[in-house]
Amino acid sequence: MGGQLVWSLVDSRVMLGDVSARARVVTNGCDDYPTALRDLSDAPNSFRVVGPLPGLGRAIAIVGTRRADDEALDFAYALAREAVLNGVVVVSGGAIGVDRAAHEGAIDGGGSTVVVLPTGLDSPYPQTNQDLFERVIRAGCLLTEAEDRADARPGRFLKRNRLIAALGHSTVVVQAPARSGALSTARFAKRLGRTVFAVPASPWDPRGSGNLRLLSRGARICVRPGDVLSETAPRGGRQVAGPSTKNENTYDFSNLTQVEQTILQSLRGRARHPEDLCERTRIPAFEVQQSILRLLVRGLIEEKPGGRYQSCRSGGQPY
Repeated sequence: MGGQLVWSLVDSRVMLGDVSARARVVTNGCDDYPTALRDLSDAPNSFRVVGPLPGLGRAIAIVGTRRADDEALDFAYALAREAVLNGVVVVSGGAIGVDRAAHEGAIDGGGSTVVVLPTGLDSPYPQTNQDLFERVIRAGCLLTEAEDRADARPGRFLKRNRLIAALGHSTVVVQAPARSGALSTARFAKRLGRTVFAVPASPWDPRGSGNLRLLSRGARICVRPGDVLSETAPRGGRQVAGPSTKNENTYDFSNLTQVEQTILQSLRGRARHPEDLCERTRIPAFEVQQSILRLLVRGLIEEKPGGRYQSCRSGGQPY
């Protein structure tokens, strides 16, 4: 266990290789063609998919800015994780920022997620998310209507966003400035009659000005996962990773050092790499390593794929 803490010596990224060669074509006549796409006036006649295409009868789209703050990323992660725990598929665009946090939350929750790409499969966009895309293929799929050699030009993002909106029973905008592609997804969702949710933002934070505009125009407010799941998931829905109710056990944190408490608090959202913890907390790397090891032994945190760590749900109520 301790050897896994020496993160700086290992590059955990997995290269996709020739992902296009692994694709299959889904046409409008296929049994697994998503019914929701037929609501589009310009529904694709076909698209390509890599990885198992999950049933999308219960799905939510989670979108937002690439330049999200840590609080927004934690919210997107927790929302996605809670969604898949209630049997809901998470759909997003695979970008950095809110999209990535949503996909990671779904994967870490043991559920399914769909990345809708704006580009061809020979060069999935963005290249910096290749490690995420490989994880997604094992937990869900990459999906695109773009041909190979289709680059990441603006018009293709708009076309991609209409697919995200159509596939989601609801669309949640976690954080978006006034000019954001996430707002185009919300507009498509509204035209399709889907419910649009927006997470409220501080009026002085330009990163959330788009959310405030959505709320002023009738979007529903989302401050907790239950706001969306009550709209999306029917009662008695299948839970894929156990009940989402809070554990009744109580934990005594008084015997933790101040450093351990700080590390634990920092892991109550998204799973994080140790180097991220060093940057966020300004705690030296060797102290972060020691604290992680002690918290692992006590069962207060758990290791996630890629050398990341996260607070256990039963230990400290991270969500």
